[in-house]
Amino acid sequence: MGGSSRCASRLGALVLLAACASTPSPGPGLLPDVDPNDPLAGTKLMQQGQTLVAEGDIAAGMARFRQAQKLQPGNPTVYNVIGMAQLQQGKAADALQSFNDALSLAPNYADARSNRGAAYVQLKQYSMAESDFLQVLSDDTYANRAGVYFNLGSLYFALGNLGGAEDNLRRSSKLAGPVEAYFMLGQVEERLGKTSLAETAYRDAVSHAPERPDIILGLANFLQAKGQKEEARTLYRRVIDLAPNSQEAQQARARLE
Repeated sequence: MGGSSRCASRLGALVLLAACASTPSPGPGLLPDVDPNDPLAGTKLMQQGQTLVAEGDIAAGMARFRQAQKLQPGNPTVYNVIGMAQLQQGKAADALQSFNDALSLAPNYADARSNRGAAYVQLKQYSMAESDFLQVLSDDTYANRAGVYFNLGSLYFALGNLGGAEDNLRRSSKLAGPVEAYFMLGQVEERLGKTSLAETAYRDAVSHAPERPDIILGLANFLQAKGQKEEARTLYRRVIDLAPNSQEAQQARARLE
């Protein structure tokens, strides 16, 4: 399927008062509002950190995670959430170490293993990523199988293994996986010459994310190439209405000219 840069681009388709006298003093290096005697302090810090990361403030979230780590150095979940934040920062090597730390504390921690697979992908260690994803999927009780199937399908797509990509992306979509699973499945089916299946996958993607101009544009481009020009033009106009200043809108306008 081409060089490592093309592989990486396809895989880019995955989240603080001084204490009053009656309040216990924080431990060394802890934030003033952290009560080290509170048995739930570590959990609260992780929850606060995850909220901050989801809001886009990764640095503040990481500060909370580090506080939780000081309170609970033997808790594998702390290392897992730290690793996830590091992945979002593009620090794949640091994330890999954090996931390894989590797994050293809990070897059967499937979330950490799946996330380690994502770190291996960023580091272009694709065989290691595949091994982690497959090991997680060997556990039939694992809750987020849809996400792992998507990750594995994305990996195979980037490496040019269209059959493996098709199988895993279809499994992800059947388990109501991320919308990207439907969209990428459409791309795979199109490359395999399975036009009817490709159209179904693209339409499923749009129905799951009608607010996504990139996905609508993908369906429009597919229909345009297929000769269904009137529906394609309707979709191009929809892209422009949804996000008039976006890159997708620019492409849609060019198609309408």
